[in-house]
Amino acid sequence: MAQATNYNPSQNVKLSVKKETTVGSHIGAALNPLQITAFTIPELSVPVEYSAQRSGSFVTLSDQAHHRQDTKMWTFDTTLRGTPTSILLATGAVFESASSAATLAASYSFPTAGYKDTSTTTPGTYCFTFDNAGNDGTLDHLRLVGCVGTGFTLTEDVGSEGGELVVTINWATAYPPAYNATDTTGGTTDVGSPRNIRQLDSANTYINEGSNEEIVVQSWELAVSRSIERIHYKTTTTQTGFLPFGYAMTGGFECTGSLTVIRNQDVYDLGVTTKRFLDSNTVNIYLQNSTSSQLIVDIPKAVLGESTIDNGGAVLTQALPFTVVGNVNQTSNLLSITTA
Repeated sequence: MAQATNYNPSQNVKLSVKKETTVGSHIGAALNPLQITAFTIPELSVPVEYSAQRSGSFVTLSDQAHHRQDTKMWTFDTTLRGTPTSILLATGAVFESASSAATLAASYSFPTAGYKDTSTTTPGTYCFTFDNAGNDGTLDHLRLVGCVGTGFTLTEDVGSEGGELVVTINWATAYPPAYNATDTTGGTTDVGSPRNIRQLDSANTYINEGSNEEIVVQSWELAVSRSIERIHYKTTTTQTGFLPFGYAMTGGFECTGSLTVIRNQDVYDLGVTTKRFLDSNTVNIYLQNSTSSQLIVDIPKAVLGESTIDNGGAVLTQALPFTVVGNVNQTSNLLSITTA
């Protein structure tokens, strides 16, 4: 048999997404194209487990090998320009809040009903199509279903991407990738403008408002993550089987971030005057665009970590790492992200 001559130019891959109406079922052709700049593609493959070596044998035998479809989680990442659509996709996928003011409550409880196989009760899962990522001459596209957001990162840096917000979302699914011949058509293409660090409003970008630390931000990052595990499997049919009963969230959210700021009087006040670098008390962190509806990141309570000074540039800067925490009685928001 001669070598196949088909191939897939990487720049020709188009990624589209839409929230599912039934957990584990692809919507079809009308998915929404994203402003995506980087991604990873999962393959239809699973790990191999080998049973114990047989006594008297000095080689591994064929019947010891078992492909573990029953425990497999396919993972992939998407990196997008930081438009409102990208931000709401991240918050909607990771903490089920895709409104213009997306909030993660300190009292959050994982909505199990929306993550059960075939459930139509407010599904929290998404389906994807990687157009032109297939490797068959006819089945040109790769489809993923039952995708759960396990984390996202928002990043703005005055020295990177022209200052544009970058949104990276981490995904996982227990449903095997499927090859398909249907092109993505219809849907709503994201044509929004990315948010930019140069749009931050100096009077409304601060740590600890009461002490007037209106920090001069050079870059910032917020990362939200959670652990998702699949629940067992339903059938044992190769490729189309071993589907999960659903998903469960294990442990709590981990919300961390950092601010790189110019080292100035406000940083001194934060560290020395109010002693927030060492007194175990919380601060509030607030980032707002000059047009407030475009972007607000509101963190009511965070604990500052070990700060470091960087003298590698024209001026001294200071890194302020932080961990987002909830209030003790869990009555407030852990964080909120507003965009429009």
